[in-house]
Amino acid sequence: MPHKSMTLHEFENLLDRHGAALDRWPIDIAAKAKQLLSTSIHARTLLANSSALDKLLGEALPAATPTTAAVRARILAGVAREAVARRPFAWLLDRPRILGPIAVAAALIPLCLGYAIGTGYAPNGVNEDLVADASLLAFTEYEGMSDAN
Repeated sequence: MPHKSMTLHEFENLLDRHGAALDRWPIDIAAKAKQLLSTSIHARTLLANSSALDKLLGEALPAATPTTAAVRARILAGVAREAVARRPFAWLLDRPRILGPIAVAAALIPLCLGYAIGTGYAPNGVNEDLVADASLLAFTEYEGMSDAN
């Protein structure tokens, strides 16, 4: 059987499958990889990149694999913290400081309009002058915005 040399594409696939530690590869494949490494600078670059990635992953991932019970406990603890931390109107309080007053003002505009229209209601119909004044008051700020025109 003829001795077939390894291609760069095969070497890259094997790096993805087995990692950068050639001593963990099957012996016959590792021998072909070492032969390719001795002749190809591109293969050495691929091995160096794979080694760097293996090192980064080793530092990022914990050394011990947590058990199912530990993962479940961590998730439940996070859910419990989140449930305790929830406050009413948190959506309003967790915004930047300028958005709080703006949100309150935006919520009060329909209330004020409703009150103005309601007080202008006459038994024979709505006071059109009061409705027009309230509408102009409510939309004055909006008319200055670029998307209003």
